[in-house]
Amino acid sequence: MNKLALLSLTSAVLLAACGTTQPTAATPSGSFSGFTGRHTTLSRVASTNLPDPAQLVKTGREADRTQELVVGYADRASLDRLATHLGATVRSTIPPLRLALLVLPEQLSVSRTATALSLRPVAGLRYAQANTYDGQRLPVPAATPLGTQNLTAQADGDPLSVKQWWITQIGADQVRSVATGKGIVVGVVDDDLNRQHEDLKADGKIVTGIDTSTLEELTPDLPLTTGDHGSGSAGTIAERLGNGVGGAGVAPDAILMPVRIFTDKGFTGSYNVALGIVYAVDHGARVLNNSWGGGGYSQVLKDAVDYALSKNVVVVGSAGNDHANQMTGLGAFTGVINVGASAGDDMKADFSNLGLRVDVYAPGDNGLTTYSEANDGYGSFGGTSMAAPVISGAAALLLEANPALTPYQIKNLLISTGDAMKDPRTQGFKRVNVKAALAAVKAGTVPADGGSVEVAVSDLVERAPVDGSDVILTPLDGQNKGMDYIGATGGYRLEGQTAADTGFAGYARFYGVEPGRYSISVSGPGVNSYGGVRVTAAKPITVESGKTVRVAAEQQVDFYEYSDFDADTGTLIRNNLPATATNFTALPAVVTEDGLLLGGAFDNSNHAYSPAPTGADVDFLAFKVPAGKTITVQGLSSALASTAGVKVDLLNAAGTVVAGGTAGVAVPELGPSVTSDSKATYTSAAGGTFIVRFSNTTAKEGLGAVYAGFISIK
Repeated sequence: MNKLALLSLTSAVLLAACGTTQPTAATPSGSFSGFTGRHTTLSRVASTNLPDPAQLVKTGREADRTQELVVGYADRASLDRLATHLGATVRSTIPPLRLALLVLPEQLSVSRTATALSLRPVAGLRYAQANTYDGQRLPVPAATPLGTQNLTAQADGDPLSVKQWWITQIGADQVRSVATGKGIVVGVVDDDLNRQHEDLKADGKIVTGIDTSTLEELTPDLPLTTGDHGSGSAGTIAERLGNGVGGAGVAPDAILMPVRIFTDKGFTGSYNVALGIVYAVDHGARVLNNSWGGGGYSQVLKDAVDYALSKNVVVVGSAGNDHANQMTGLGAFTGVINVGASAGDDMKADFSNLGLRVDVYAPGDNGLTTYSEANDGYGSFGGTSMAAPVISGAAALLLEANPALTPYQIKNLLISTGDAMKDPRTQGFKRVNVKAALAAVKAGTVPADGGSVEVAVSDLVERAPVDGSDVILTPLDGQNKGMDYIGATGGYRLEGQTAADTGFAGYARFYGVEPGRYSISVSGPGVNSYGGVRVTAAKPITVESGKTVRVAAEQQVDFYEYSDFDADTGTLIRNNLPATATNFTALPAVVTEDGLLLGGAFDNSNHAYSPAPTGADVDFLAFKVPAGKTITVQGLSSALASTAGVKVDLLNAAGTVVAGGTAGVAVPELGPSVTSDSKATYTSAAGGTFIVRFSNTTAKEGLGAVYAGFISIK
């Protein structure tokens, strides 16, 4: 059972931080005076809050593109209960991420179901979203005239090597006596790669991967499915050396693993990508190349990237070809190497994105490799789709030289040992030099590892974990100064936790963080994901090498403000009328026999609701009272140093007051010296539904206007 802390409230969001060296979950820390007792927090009750399937039926207004719903779950029993309730099929699960793919019945709307599950916490579930994402292959720009100044012959016996100017520029042809990527598996997260291509095929060169559209394995002997983009990425990384055909890649002896995330119908979905990443990590990949992009934030993708980084797998992403300072694909996540494209003269390739989101540049123009329309020959590859595989190949070289290197160390090495870009638009940034990076490894000048950050967000009143809060990590120094790294609470369970840990929910995590000063900002959840206050609090932190900084944040949240939503319009329905009371009638008797503690907020003055509220915020909650049982409700606000006051009343199902609130009394169940503001008691002779009303005794609403309700039926 959860514990409530009585807080001395000075803000709607409080932050505390401490440092530790162990990457395990921690209870939010801070200076709290509090009481404890035998009570239950509603967010822990497993049988409540499941939406009525009748309210999720399609009406024709939806823009659903799929019947697939991604669910983050804390325990499998809760997932199965949800699937049974919705009549859905659990198509697939990713146990390390606690993610599941549900296929809903055709009559149900995915978007409405995701919305309904976001109204308030559902025990055992973390988040739900449609299995969509605007992922896309990055286009391959038209080849530009190369000239002859960079065409330096390579003595490798491959006839096209002389045209691979970029191999010479980064020094890859000069390190083959030191490292060729031998034994390092690189996952090519793309459309597909031609496993029968003459310059990719060899015994042990390609290992079994996965087709995320079918969730079936791709064995080396299978023919190409569709696509040519992945073949270009694969050849850039590891085109074979010295076999008398074509040219050679950056790490010609690296092993390739196909992870197909695009089909001829397009992107397979965020869940599918997460499954592919986890498959690759669990089957030996040490590097993941992502020559694709997309917009927006996806908790599913961040969970997958965090998993890879936590397993010491290097994640490489393309910065994008929009000639803009913007995010694309996985580059918004800490620990990912976000790669821009350079030209042969160390100017930025015209199409390449730029700005703080780019970590390092690599050749991305006129890359002759195993890319062609027929997908069985050679052609000019390009874009940040080429630049990322150059870095993936470089990572394979470094890992062969020192398998113990972490993703952060590889990222730091490739950035710090690079050659300065000559383009004034990229001043201060570097283009990769694998010869220099390998020399540093061989000399033992390996940088210290990065750090990590964990943010635990809990409700200000209930102290229950809050998922769906935005968490942003902003560097105050360094190359990426001022760039926001985006996260959200609801991330996957950390390795090493036991089933009893609370790390399933309310956590946001950042891996592979460069040591230095940062600002951590927490805001939300927004009005469309629980009620309450959306306000941002920021705290400076310092990240140290090899250590985890833990930050605890408490947010003013009203988990139960929304009782339902209008199935026709999708409008959220508030619990500010007896007829729209949040329905708790399905609670097991044991919950309220022991005492149910829940929190709320009076928040009209802090939100622009649609439709706009009239009058003060009043919250109504409905409970089932068996015949002969007594319902007792106590409201607390002054004990929480709330800016508001609270009065409780008990109403019958018709909305008539049957017991008015009186002056509060001691609440020994919650601890010594705890007194409620208001108390109401009623014994039901016949039993039935009764409604608890929480109303504000002051005109103060918004930040700090919180209350707690303690309810027993026995």
